[in-house]
Amino acid sequence: MAEALSDSDFSDNEQTPLDVEFNTAANHLRKITNKLDNNQLLELYGLFKQGIDGKCNTPKPGWLDSRGRRKWEAWKALGDMPKEIAKQNYIDFVQKYDPNWLELSGCRETGVTEAWVAVSSLQYSPEPELIHDELSILEAAREDCEVRIAKLLASNPELKHERDDNGLTALHWAADRDSTKALEALIERGCLIDAVDDCGQTALHYAASCGHIRSTQILIKAGATLKKDDDDCTPLDVAADDDIKMILEGAM
Repeated sequence: MAEALSDSDFSDNEQTPLDVEFNTAANHLRKITNKLDNNQLLELYGLFKQGIDGKCNTPKPGWLDSRGRRKWEAWKALGDMPKEIAKQNYIDFVQKYDPNWLELSGCRETGVTEAWVAVSSLQYSPEPELIHDELSILEAAREDCEVRIAKLLASNPELKHERDDNGLTALHWAADRDSTKALEALIERGCLIDAVDDCGQTALHYAASCGHIRSTQILIKAGATLKKDDDDCTPLDVAADDDIKMILEGAM
């Protein structure tokens, strides 16, 4: 889940006793993952990221990357928690589920080495490499390939109505991935701005819930409405942050 770090990322001179214990706990986690459920692993992931990087500073993953969103939310939920407190909470968590962890670890390790690799249930599986000239309209939207979109729609305008198994159009995919060039290309070529998926959600729902400011602005400018989905939620109801809410409120 977290990026693997090498020993060179931590010099002995820079490490405090807390850092050393935290790194040892992170390495030991691989030995006790079978004792933890996904919610506990997510909590640990959030503490790990907070301890290493501080406050969450990355965009929210797309709506379709459910595992990535859960990991991001676990980190984001910690807010301004100081790194030192996050590290201590992480250590305390490991201590709770394996009281003898420090003795069993053999020694205090100085670097975090693939601390999360063993957590296969929460690993992200990257999409395969794609050849742009072979992309479908949905794939081109996802990959932000506006040239491919233009070519496909020029040869077959009906592709703008194509949907995947969950009812997502190319516009949904572009909004979910913040593929702004693709989004504009699709809108310019007549894709239905308020098309809904199988849950009644529009592309604006996706852009708003993922915190994609530019995609939200593009959709609003193109006339997207605050339509309710099957759960009676508008894009404003599912907006990820205050910036998105301000944009949507300004369109009301």
